[in-house]
Amino acid sequence: MSRKDPLLVAVEGVDGAGKTTLIRGLETVLRPLRGTRPARVCVEIFRAIAEPDDTVLHQAVIPGPVRRLAHLIELSAQLRYRTGPDGRPDLLFDRWIQSSEVHCGPYGEQHRPWLEHMEDLLPRPDPLLWLRVPPSLAYERMVARGDRRTRAFTPAALRAHLVEQADGYEKIMAQADNVVELDGTQSRERLLEQAASAIEAVAARREQAARRGQTTRAGGADTAPNVLQGPWDVPHGP
Repeated sequence: MSRKDPLLVAVEGVDGAGKTTLIRGLETVLRPLRGTRPARVCVEIFRAIAEPDDTVLHQAVIPGPVRRLAHLIELSAQLRYRTGPDGRPDLLFDRWIQSSEVHCGPYGEQHRPWLEHMEDLLPRPDPLLWLRVPPSLAYERMVARGDRRTRAFTPAALRAHLVEQADGYEKIMAQADNVVELDGTQSRERLLEQAASAIEAVAARREQAARRGQTTRAGGADTAPNVLQGPWDVPHGP
């Protein structure tokens, strides 16, 4: 793939689905080829602000609409500033706007149309990898790894929370574009193989489409829009 045609990949799924593990594996596979970079800056900021210890979750302190707006701004800013001297790298995101909706709830009504318009201006990940796991398995994994949320919730409350999350993802992912469903109950090796294959398939399709387009354009000029191009690419004053 040319650096003129970068990939935008995101991984979605309930807590305990294995998103971070998959992303680390994809980095190992893809970094030598494309320079992928995961990003979850706002989460660390929220934790520093609102979590005095591991029994408090920032989600219980910082209002959902505030968190959702912050995540939206973060996504927009990172798409702008991750252009390097060698061109635009492929981007690999841990969660996308679907998670913001599931975890944060709706925007406040006062500014909702503007915020939804901002979301619409974001490019669509392709592929959008969806790790599907039963809530019961997600719970078992969180307990096994000593996840801090097992200390912030009672067992019954955490199970109910994961069931609610799973229902939310089922509804939201049904409306999303470019979704590739992955069986998160598989081994890490098999899951990584399938995810990498899905990414390579997207890259191959784009390369073929670019070649077909070049053969039909006078002079072979590449005028196809960049997958990451958007309003943030236009210089603005202060």
